[in-house]
Amino acid sequence: MNNLNTLAIVFAVLAVVGVAVSIILPYIKKQGIDLSAGINTIWEKMNAISGAMELIRPFIQNSSGVDAFDKILGAAHVAVGNAEQLYNIGQLEPDKRKAAARSYVIDALGLLNVDITPEVEKLIDGAIEAEVLGLKGGKGNEQQRQIS
Repeated sequence: MNNLNTLAIVFAVLAVVGVAVSIILPYIKKQGIDLSAGINTIWEKMNAISGAMELIRPFIQNSSGVDAFDKILGAAHVAVGNAEQLYNIGQLEPDKRKAAARSYVIDALGLLNVDITPEVEKLIDGAIEAEVLGLKGGKGNEQQRQIS
């Protein structure tokens, strides 16, 4: 299994977990259970994992899969922010945000000479979902909505 496949699997699992949590948490909140301490702990663990990834990055930096993965993550970050901003100023309908973000990432990756394969498309979708989850959970702002 090459690096890109491994990264795709890891990222897909993280995206599925993120989506599951975004569905389960509102249900638990409706039941009146306070999860703020647990969520803060999880957020701290995620930050620690991110720090650990930065530590190992120099050892895997020359891998083409990692380079493509970094490009996808960077493009997804900008794309989700762009789609959310367009939505906030009324230039993008709520149900068009995900498609706009996806199109932006694909266009950006084309400019960066990344081939758009089915595996890359899965990574794009996962990166967008992860960025949306970051918008919702990372800021603690319940006003922000998930791109759909």
